[in-house]
Amino acid sequence: MDILMISDVFYRKFVRTGRIAWCSLLFLCAASAFAYAQERFTYTLSMCDPVSYQVSETPEKGREDLSLSWGGRVWAFANEGNREAFKHDPEVYAPLFQGCDALSLAQGYRAEGLAKIYLVYNQRLLLFQSREHRALFLTAPDILLAKAQSRARDVKCGPYQ
Repeated sequence: MDILMISDVFYRKFVRTGRIAWCSLLFLCAASAFAYAQERFTYTLSMCDPVSYQVSETPEKGREDLSLSWGGRVWAFANEGNREAFKHDPEVYAPLFQGCDALSLAQGYRAEGLAKIYLVYNQRLLLFQSREHRALFLTAPDILLAKAQSRARDVKCGPYQ
């Protein structure tokens, strides 16, 4: 094998490897953009209207065309009136502790609350990870709420950004 033939073989392998690397990079960029888009449009409260927890007997499903972004999250609303009410005073309607389970916080750890297991206590929305947690919270709500509030920032369930 002469030098030209060897260099030709290495050049072809380099070109193939370069194409593979380029395609891999392109794929990773596309995948991360898709993941960002998916995360960006994830609705808070499983797409339930946050205002409806306080004004209806059960939470209502929100609509995509009546959504807005607040606190680093996307919120959906059942009607224009609810969206306007939320726009004017979001802290009243958004769940306390960014939706973290209030009992878990009182016990010192973070757990996500579920949109369908909730309690409106002192005109504030609280979420829980189970019905048992909600029932236990109701045994001493004022004490547990104070404990949850004091521990919320430590486990990153503090105020919305």
